[in-house]
Amino acid sequence: MGDHKDNDQIFWCNPITRAVIPISKLHISRSLKKLCLKKNFEFSINNDFSTIISNCANREETWINKSIENIYNKLHALGYAHSIEVWEEKKLIGGLYGVAIGKVFFAESMYSKNPNGSKIALIALMGLLAFHKFSLLDVQFMTDHLKTMGAQEISRSLFLYLVKKSNASKTRFGFSSLRIIDKNLIDIAESKSLVTGIRKFKHQV
Repeated sequence: MGDHKDNDQIFWCNPITRAVIPISKLHISRSLKKLCLKKNFEFSINNDFSTIISNCANREETWINKSIENIYNKLHALGYAHSIEVWEEKKLIGGLYGVAIGKVFFAESMYSKNPNGSKIALIALMGLLAFHKFSLLDVQFMTDHLKTMGAQEISRSLFLYLVKKSNASKTRFGFSSLRIIDKNLIDIAESKSLVTGIRKFKHQV
């Protein structure tokens, strides 16, 4: 992490407690579901990683400095760091980025240009992680925003155990084309009709 966007120094964090969201256990409010089904938002994967991380860093207080931005762009080029972009009528309205290693996705940061943009990106992310049988979604530090979407705090020792266990095998991440945030994806993200939702989603791939 960095202290400030204008300070290029980096330091490592190993918190006593870690925030995670169990796979397929995302909390999606009724109003957000209605919005997604009404608007037909689209999402893409790795379509514009540099813009996503730049937008995540473009705020008054941020830990994403230029050194970190450059490192994650290199990790993206190597195939480790990934982005999710959310689109409404061809306009980018939010997104997130993180790192996939083994069956763990380490979410780093998200942002919104329109209300709910980051929440919709999280729905897309969870749907993908469940579809590809990931074991763990790390969201690092608990916030009120993440708590409302199902984040839980676990001990550092349990977190490290789960990471080690999940890294023993590999899976893929993402698809090559735009996808719609539809009922099937929402069902996968929150574990309602999980098997049926995945089966229907596969037909779209």
